[in-house]
Amino acid sequence: MELENIKELWNKDNGQEPPEVSLEKQREIHSPLQMLKINMKTEFWLMVFTLPMLLSGFPFTSLDSNIKTISAFVTILTLAFMIYFYSRFLKLYKLLEKNSINTNYDLFNLKTQLLISKEIYISYYISYIPLAFLLSLIKINFQFDMEYNLAIFGTSFLITLLLVVFIIKYWIYYMYGRYIEDVVQLVDELNGIEAAPKTKRKKKSWFERSQKFFINRMGIKGNILNTIIWFVSMYVFIILFLTLVLFVFIMIGAKLGFIDISTLQRALNRLN
Repeated sequence: MELENIKELWNKDNGQEPPEVSLEKQREIHSPLQMLKINMKTEFWLMVFTLPMLLSGFPFTSLDSNIKTISAFVTILTLAFMIYFYSRFLKLYKLLEKNSINTNYDLFNLKTQLLISKEIYISYYISYIPLAFLLSLIKINFQFDMEYNLAIFGTSFLITLLLVVFIIKYWIYYMYGRYIEDVVQLVDELNGIEAAPKTKRKKKSWFERSQKFFINRMGIKGNILNTIIWFVSMYVFIILFLTLVLFVFIMIGAKLGFIDISTLQRALNRLN
């Protein structure tokens, strides 16, 4: 009986229903949420197709049994990171699927989940830095004293760092960041929270222009196709650009006499 009395008192104190969100504001928020769902689905399928490429970088074919063991450990660790992240990814996707944004409480919960998920997403990519460090060590069999091994280690690790910085700066923003910003600002406005004035975005990027074109032509499938085209093209561009930079650096080094091409070639052959 005492428990029932407590429930009655609680209901009296909290008898007011949370204020509902107008249909106009619901529609305004629905647009960025829809884009978040589309981009999440696109990234999931990109991960499925690129995962074999990622795992192929682990040196399982090494003759050293210790290297094979460490490679297997790093692979398991990488898969564990992915499983944890994509389980959170799926949880957020299901939350967006519910489309329950009728009250300010729903919106506040949505805002909180989006901001938390964004930080987890950034942490997910940052977690690849120590993994890349270990993988770079594996490539040179943990031997810095052999010719050019230190240079190979440093180059491999630097390439990974540049890729992570690029992903955090551009990929996260264009796929999720700008839509999360829109949702957060709308939620703050509805709850009377003073927010920093929205900075006017610069001229639309080529990604946004092509995105609009494909969506107008093909709808959701167009957005998925646009994302895949840009992902693949930027990945190829980054690899080609870094390859060109390395080639120019090696050629200059050979001309100035501080890089021996034949010795470098032998060092690279040891990695294969």
